[in-house]
This record gives sequence, C-alpha cells and structure tokens, in this order.
Amino acid sequence: MALILTILTVITWGLAGARIAAIFGVRWASPHEAAAVSVTLGMTLTAWLMMALAFLGALHPVTGWAMLFFLFLLARNRVPPFLAALWKVLRNPSMWPFWRNRFELEILSILALGGLAVFAITLAWAPPVRTDALVYHLAIPQAYLEHHGVVNLPNNMYSFFPLLFEMVYLFGLTLGIEGLPALLGVGQAATLAVGLVAYYRRYLGSRYGWLVPAVFFSVPTFTEIAGSAYVDLPLAGFVFFAFYSWERWRETGHGFWFGLLCLFSGCAFATKLTGFIVLPLAALGIVWARRHNASGMRVLGELFVFTGVVFLCMAPWWARNLIYSGNPFAPLFMQVLGGQDRINWDPARALMMDQYVRMFGMGRGLVDFLMLPYNLTFHSEPHSLRFDGRLGIAYLIILPSVIGVWLYRRRRLGPLAVTFGVLILFWFVYFQYIRFLAPALVFLSLLLVYGLEAWQAKTPREDFGFWLHRAWTGLIALGLVFNVLLALETWNKKDPLAYLTGDESREAYLSRNVSAFPMYRMMNTRVTPDGRVLFVYMRNLGYLAHRDFISDSVFEAHTLQKILQSAENEKEVFQRLQSLGATHIMFDSNYVWGQDSAFPREHQERFHRFLLNRTEQVARHRQYYLHRIVIN
Repeated sequence: MALILTILTVITWGLAGARIAAIFGVRWASPHEAAAVSVTLGMTLTAWLMMALAFLGALHPVTGWAMLFFLFLLARNRVPPFLAALWKVLRNPSMWPFWRNRFELEILSILALGGLAVFAITLAWAPPVRTDALVYHLAIPQAYLEHHGVVNLPNNMYSFFPLLFEMVYLFGLTLGIEGLPALLGVGQAATLAVGLVAYYRRYLGSRYGWLVPAVFFSVPTFTEIAGSAYVDLPLAGFVFFAFYSWERWRETGHGFWFGLLCLFSGCAFATKLTGFIVLPLAALGIVWARRHNASGMRVLGELFVFTGVVFLCMAPWWARNLIYSGNPFAPLFMQVLGGQDRINWDPARALMMDQYVRMFGMGRGLVDFLMLPYNLTFHSEPHSLRFDGRLGIAYLIILPSVIGVWLYRRRRLGPLAVTFGVLILFWFVYFQYIRFLAPALVFLSLLLVYGLEAWQAKTPREDFGFWLHRAWTGLIALGLVFNVLLALETWNKKDPLAYLTGDESREAYLSRNVSAFPMYRMMNTRVTPDGRVLFVYMRNLGYLAHRDFISDSVFEAHTLQKILQSAENEKEVFQRLQSLGATHIMFDSNYVWGQDSAFPREHQERFHRFLLNRTEQVARHRQYYLHRIVIN
C-alpha cells in the first residue's frame, strides 16, 4: 500500500506541476525535463500547503487525503495527456531508455540505478532507524500532527530550524502509513536523477546521460539517506533545479523559469540552513545573465523580486522563532538577539557545537584540500569523525576526466564549474560530512561525465588512446559495481527484507537497528500518560517516544550537569527536577559512570545517592535505565 500510494502521490505532483506550467504557457524541452520539473513543482506546492495548514492549526489525520484530492482536482485536465503518453511508451519498447541505448556504460548505469533504487525503497519501506530522522526530520512533523499544528518544542534545538521539506514528510505522516514519508523522499531522489539526465542531454552530451545520476547515487551514504527521511538530497535537488531554472531562463527569457529560480533558491534555504549559500550564487547569476541585455533598474527589480520570494520562503519560520524564543533567527545569533532564557540552548553550546562540527573531516589546510579525493575515497568512515560516511571509489576513477573538461571546455561549463567550486569550498571550510557534499557532487558529476564523453568523442577509433579510453571505461564500470556492493553492505546490515517479508516484527527490526529502542518501548508502557521523562544520553529519539520528555540537543547531559553542579545534596537535586516537571529519568549508564562519563566523580556520587534515596528503578535494558522519581 505504501509503495502504491507513493507512486500515486509522485504522479499527482507531476500532474499538478504540469498544470501550473501550462497556465504559464511553458513548452518543455524534453520529457525528462517535463517530468522532473513538474514533480518538483508539485512537491513544493504540497510542502507550502502543508506548512500553511500547520501554522493555521488545521492538521488532522484526514489532511493528507484532502490534500491529495485537491492536487488531483487541480491537475485533472492533465490526466488524459499523461495517460496517452504513458500508453505510447508502454506499447513502444524502443522508447524505453534501457532498450534503445547502445552504450554499455550507459546500460550498466541504468542497471546500477535500478539496484540502488531497490536498496533505497526497501530501506524506506521499513521503519525509520537513522538518528536525525528519529530526532527531528520525522519527530517534529509527528509532534505537529499530534498537536494539530505548529507547537513549541523548546528542548529540541532543531525545531527552530526551517522545516520546509519536513512538511513533505508531514504530508506522508497524515496518510497514516509509517514508511510513506521516507518513500516520498525516495521519490524526490528519483526526480533529481531524472533532472540530471534532462540537463546533461540538453546542454552537455547525449551518450552518457544516465551515468551522471549513477555516479552520484552510487555514493553509499547517498543511497542510505535517500531511504532514511533526511533532507540532504532534497537540498541538493532544490539547488540543482534552481540552477536548471536559471539556465532555462537565460536561454528563453521566460518569466516562469525566473520564478522557479527564485522559488527553488528560497526552498533550498528553507530546507536546510546551509542552503543559504545558493542565495549569493543565484543573485550573481541574475546579474551575470542580464549583463548585456537589461538596464540597471531592471536588474535591480529582478533582484528585489528574488529577495522577496526568498523572504516569503523563510518568513513563516522566522515568525515562529520570534514568537517562541524572541529571536527570529534562533538558534543563531543568540549572543546578540537572545532567546536562551526561552529555549534549551545558549551561545556557549552553540560555540561548542561549531567546534565539534569542525572536528569532522581530515584538516582544513591547502594540502588537506588537495588530498580530498584520496582521503574521501580511502579514509572516510560512517559513524566517525572521518567524514561520517563513505564516498566509494567511482569518483576517484572518473576524476581524470577533469582533463577532458579543460581540453574541450565550452562556455556552458563555466557556471557549472563556478557553482561546484563555491559549494565545495563552503563544504570544506565548514561541514566535512559526506552527506553535506550532495549539492557539490551534483555539479561535479555533470562536469566529469561531460569530460569523459568529450574526451572519447575526440579520440579517433584507430588511435591507441581510443583503446585506452575503452579500458578506462571498463574501470569506471567496475567502480560503479564496487560502489553498489558497498551500498549493498550497508543495506545488509539493516536487512529491511526481514521486516518486509514478515519474518521479523516492527519491534524486532527496531531493536536490532536502534540499540535504545527496547528502553523507549518500556518507557512508553511503564510511564503514565501524564508523566515527563528527563533524557540523559538517550539520543533524543522523539519519534519513538510516546511520552512527554525533557532533552538536551547535541550535548545530552547539559540539564543534569547544571542540576548536579548547583545542588548541594540529593534533596536539592530532587527539588530542581520537580521544578522541571520531571517524573522519571532515563539514562545511558556508560555516559554517567563509564569511562566516557560527562560527569566528575563528585557529581557521579551525588547522582548515585539521589537514585538510591529518591527514585525507584522501573526498567533496565543493557546499559539503559529508567527510574521513577519518588515523592516522599
């Protein structure tokens, strides 16, 4: 049911987007362009409508079905052309991309994408297990749905981020099927893949269109997060489609494409704060595109419209933050604009988080930058400070084609190269996570595949270089296969098929993939509905928590550390917990008494006395404990 509903939703998005484009009289350049841009536009419309309903307090379980019906009504006159086109493709196999392609590497690319799609779909279909999804990408939309609208979550710092794509996940949650939000994320990733093919075939080449998304999605980390309800790939999608719209706008001069440039740029910022980097690039692109054929006043007018659209994309989230914290940009700029007295975050922790984030990667000097291809390929590791993910080997193998980009450069490549350069430098200086690389690698993939095709096209078939290229192409194919096998290894560890085939229950699947889940399950059953639990190093998995809780974002012992530091004895510890409304405390003992403890010996002893004299143990699982605070 979840997969069928996902396909139906994506088709409805495409029809709604096509209907909007038809109103503006848009003529598509290719079927790939029509599909990718229409679906992205329909998906964006859904996100905006869900956001409006959330701020109006009008969220209910029936909301998603009403939204789907509304989108279908909007697009109903596009259904006959869609069915006619679909029937034409189905009855004519020569129109299928796999059937008509004569290039071995392109066929392998389609097969690789098919395999990666199966991995992502099955991961998404199973219950979510990745931490960020459980902490906020799904947890916050779930809280909004439970409260029928936007709700203040002062103990979750991430709840003050812009949450545009989380509104798509919220749409999936309202339909009442657990795997649907993540499957919609897979649909977005597929749309990005089709968009890459559309751009490449229109502007760069014709031989290797499907190789571009194959190289990109063969990154094992990207395949995993595609099915995990994250927002890194949606961010990459909005950045790419903003660039695509800019290309089409400067080519056609059509206002529809300029509007999409503004809209998708604003959506990138509203999806993830790091999407801010697209704004100066887009503004520069507007000025550069108009440098010869428009007056200064017209350019200023277009920049004003661009700024206005971006402001509209961000204004609801800034207004929410202003109401709940007094700082529209919380959790940023708190040292100037304040807000720490109203949310569980402060400038000191913000500085610590910035320092923590900068620990990821393998250096930020010039030599480190030049060593990135090697380090990312051979030293990246998931769940570690070394980039927190795996890149695989495909990019390193295809990297020499950058020479082909230089030797056979075209004017069209300049904006691609500049965009990639800015994005990779921004990533290198600030956020060296593999998944944060997605926007930059979108553009690198286009450049490298172009270099490969241009180099091969210029090499005479009887020349030794041609056979060298044939061998290199075979090596690239092996690199793709190796990356797919790396993705398969990650998929095997989670083993979603055990759940999907019914051999494993939801609880067993979650217990195997989320070590703290059994403790959350016991908390949900053993804490009364009016209880409130203080989490200490429980990873703040709000999506799994069905009871009210107090938690600290990132530095998960902060509240208890403050209590133990200010209290003289266990009685004062009890009083401070009472003032927070806590009825229970749940913690990971490894980080309380173990060698990784966040507490000095004196505070450990004080907490231990408090547990002995003022609480009773309710549940335990491995190193996790749940205690009820006893009122004497």
